[in-house]
Amino acid sequence: MTQKYPFESGEEFLATELIHLEQAFDRVIVIPTAVRDFSHPRPTGANTQVRIVKNPESAKGIAIAFISRLFQTLSLLSSELNKSGWNLKLLKYYFYHIPFALQIKSIISKELESAGEFVLYSYWMDTNAFAASLLKNENPEIKLVVKSHGGDLYNERQPSGGVAFRETVYAVADSLIFISEHGYNYASTHYPSYSSKMKVYRLGVEDSSISPNLDFPEPFQIVSCSSLIPLKRVNLIAKVLNNCSVPICWTHFGGEDLAISAMNNSLPKLRNDLEIKWKGKVRNEEIQSFYANEPIDLLINLSSTEGIPVSMMEAISFGIPVFANDVGGISEVVQCATGELIPDGLSTTEIASHLDQFLLSGKTRNDNFRTGVRRFWEQNYSAEQNHQQLITHLITQTFTRSFPTE
Repeated sequence: MTQKYPFESGEEFLATELIHLEQAFDRVIVIPTAVRDFSHPRPTGANTQVRIVKNPESAKGIAIAFISRLFQTLSLLSSELNKSGWNLKLLKYYFYHIPFALQIKSIISKELESAGEFVLYSYWMDTNAFAASLLKNENPEIKLVVKSHGGDLYNERQPSGGVAFRETVYAVADSLIFISEHGYNYASTHYPSYSSKMKVYRLGVEDSSISPNLDFPEPFQIVSCSSLIPLKRVNLIAKVLNNCSVPICWTHFGGEDLAISAMNNSLPKLRNDLEIKWKGKVRNEEIQSFYANEPIDLLINLSSTEGIPVSMMEAISFGIPVFANDVGGISEVVQCATGELIPDGLSTTEIASHLDQFLLSGKTRNDNFRTGVRRFWEQNYSAEQNHQQLITHLITQTFTRSFPTE
């Protein structure tokens, strides 16, 4: 169960995992539940089936969904608010997502009508996971595996102050997966009664081969890759680079045209030896090609919070060092062997000073150092290695049974 994949954009990192799942299982059913545009699906394997779930968008559609399952919804609404606390933001969230979860539950149940051996796998700790947990409540023998990343894990990243449905899902799930040690430590500390179910299975990226030996130009070549939402703090990257003392060419991948225009308009006057190239939202293949064929000194990330960005995994797979601040699980991928990790909360000028020193150290253009960066990827974030470990775990969770639909 996904949010959008294989439609629209986002969850690009799921593409690699899905290839490995298709190789390991006879049939993979993907159920995305946050899709608005179904017109351009991304390719999937022959043994993958995608189920269309249309969520209510209009106020009328939401009201109909609520009323059509009124008694179930009211009962679940009361139960969830008692668990998570009564606040207006959660009430609004539950008003939409509980009847939608009941709809998803019905779809899952129908899919399992003809299933033999199966495991329910929710890629996020979200409404999908809640829907699956409701089905498992009625059929305790089925197996449910739930993965958490960042926004669906850390309470402080939610406008309501807490991740919806967590207590219900954690209570019934058979396995709770986290992509970082930081996430695992957070969950096991805050929800210790479920710690026996918790495991770490890192994400991974495919082998891209190290970037070829290229002649680096005089300006240092810096790249960043993210959306332009506030928590990514791309505006802070711009300010930092503008305060550096060395010549820099900065290329940013990600962001819609309007967001890029707004970002450009908000920037102060740039120093003469800082060049910015906005690439916008592009296909991942274009980013991979850029990494493979262009000289890049480092990838920079100054987000206010993160899980472990796939953009960093991709960069180090090419031997590209990373410069980042110490938030979330970033310290697990950015270490002295892979780049420069700075404390979070430094001023713009302090970050710029650290970046100047790292660039002038010569590490980013040292073949031995870059080979070590790639070696770290091989040992920790290889898709072949990490996805196989996950699949082995999923296979242990499979359950054989047929049961009637609702």
